[in-house]
Amino acid sequence: MSFSGFELFIGLVAGRYGKPGTPHSEEQHSDYEAGTVLLGSETWHIRTARVTPTKPGAFVAFWTRNKQGETCPFDSSEACAGLLIFVQDESNFGVFRFTREQLEQQGITRSTKRPGKRGFRVYPSWSSNLNAQAKKTQAIQTPSFELLQ
Repeated sequence: MSFSGFELFIGLVAGRYGKPGTPHSEEQHSDYEAGTVLLGSETWHIRTARVTPTKPGAFVAFWTRNKQGETCPFDSSEACAGLLIFVQDESNFGVFRFTREQLEQQGITRSTKRPGKRGFRVYPSWSSNLNAQAKKTQAIQTPSFELLQ
């Protein structure tokens, strides 16, 4: 599987996040260049979000399968160090860096307090014409976003 978003990220940050390992793919998410990768001493989930034509922002899937083979949100204890989401739209490129704790706080991973999500939208700094809920979500996500190009 190709990891073009990750490769562009590594080329732009040049080791700022530690020496990168080789990404290991997750079969069920091939549309999102999904995998895990060692950065420095931490293992991270990686995804490339898909920009959709009818809504601002981009969508990313982040789920696993339980013992019965059903899709379910990742448990907060299964989220490695966190999740890196690469977003590219025309000439813009950036990364969301959500730590395990941020994923739990935002209700993305499953915990004793929240059921978690199988997918969600991200709103990079260049997203515009957002409705009230999307603006609120973007404000929550902004500290985790870095515009790289």
